[in-house]
Amino acid sequence: MTEDRRGTFRRNAFTFGSLLLARGEVGCLVWDATETGAQIEVEDDQPVPDRFPLRLSADSAPRPATVAWRRSRRIGIAFEG
Repeated sequence: MTEDRRGTFRRNAFTFGSLLLARGEVGCLVWDATETGAQIEVEDDQPVPDRFPLRLSADSAPRPATVAWRRSRRIGIAFEG
């Protein structure tokens, strides 16, 4: 079993979000989220920078995010600020 190092409660989101990149919006699947970060999944061919604004759902405001870890198509991010 892996250790859960989050300091806040994780809620399953399983929603569609988007990364706001210089080349336009890139869709992603939001697996789970906390107040401090989230786990997202992008398609294989989508390069993702280390910092970007993330919209967790179609009607939410973008939040600045930084990549904390990468495992294939899944990416752990930490919200800034």
